Amino acid sequence: MIARFKASFHQTGKLIHLNNGGLAPITAQARDKIKFWADRFYKEGFFTDHDYVQDVLHSRKSLATLIGCDHSEVAFFQSTASAVSQLAMQFPLEEGDEVITWAEEYGSHLFPWQEACKRRGANLITVNSLANLSTPIDLLIEKITPKTKVIAVSWVQFLTGAKTDLEKLSAVTKEKDIFLFVDIIQGLGLHPFHMKKWGVDAVAGGSHKWLFSPVGVGYLALDQKHMQMIKPHNVGSYTFGTCDDPTDSVCEPKFDALKFEAGSKQVLEITALGASVDLILSTGVEVIEKETLRLAKKLRTGLEEKGFSVHSPYERDFHTSAMVNFIPNPQTISKLQSLSCNYAIRGPGIRLTPAAFNSDADIEKVLSIL
Repeated sequence: MIARFKASFHQTGKLIHLNNGGLAPITAQARDKIKFWADRFYKEGFFTDHDYVQDVLHSRKSLATLIGCDHSEVAFFQSTASAVSQLAMQFPLEEGDEVITWAEEYGSHLFPWQEACKRRGANLITVNSLANLSTPIDLLIEKITPKTKVIAVSWVQFLTGAKTDLEKLSAVTKEKDIFLFVDIIQGLGLHPFHMKKWGVDAVAGGSHKWLFSPVGVGYLALDQKHMQMIKPHNVGSYTFGTCDDPTDSVCEPKFDALKFEAGSKQVLEITALGASVDLILSTGVEVIEKETLRLAKKLRTGLEEKGFSVHSPYERDFHTSAMVNFIPNPQTISKLQSLSCNYAIRGPGIRLTPAAFNSDADIEKVLSIL
């Protein structure tokens, strides 16, 4: 199965993609879906209306399967930040309430909650990870008070790939009646995820990392039991019905996650996302995870053997992250650039993130030039 997955990506040998935790290339299936709908829109215009709506629905169902929820609980947005903002800005926080999060969160997750707290007079409690950037949930639990209303964390941290144990954390949030929100953009498609089984109240993410899809699709999945608590942040015709419905000043919003989608969808990007998610589902997330971690461990081992210091919450023999963050020397960046290998500067060093489509040759070329 992994061979078919690898064959779904453009392979020229000229470019080495090792910033997949930033922006990954898209699959051939996603490319073909974009071409398919662009051609039909060009030739048929409005006569595609029914068909593209059904394809968007298919993407919604496929994504829900990957997340582990019902498709009626999934809403599409333009970005992860938009999806997080929908929840954060409309969560019923009151003055003095507390939202707990990791101090090292990425801005698209951190800033919406920060702004929501400012507007409501609530307090954002940031918790520092340990020296190796590990994220044990005891650090979060210690900060819980009777005023804690939300714990909002990333499942996989963007700096070094540290994971938060969501199953254990959700047991605590359920007991204390705290809302658990998780940014899953750095994990969905790479590691198995089970929103309902793990007891997570809501998740958000985007299309362009481990889902191997075009930039421009964010998503929010909200457990149905909370659906009436969260009001739409943006409002349009689709909040209440369809674009063909007559205007009615007293109409009620929809009762599922579609109420959060105010207007027309980005059809090309959403249907392309569905095509890539279908490939992930047919390959198996566990298969993708196994190959990704194999390549990441090979990269890490090679870097350490060459004397580089790897900044990670994991030991080499138990490296369970796609992310390999290492301390560069003065020549590192120029050498990577000469090899046409992309990378990210994150936290203490350079972050390389191989994916399951990468080859052993990719890793060997990078290690050789370094």
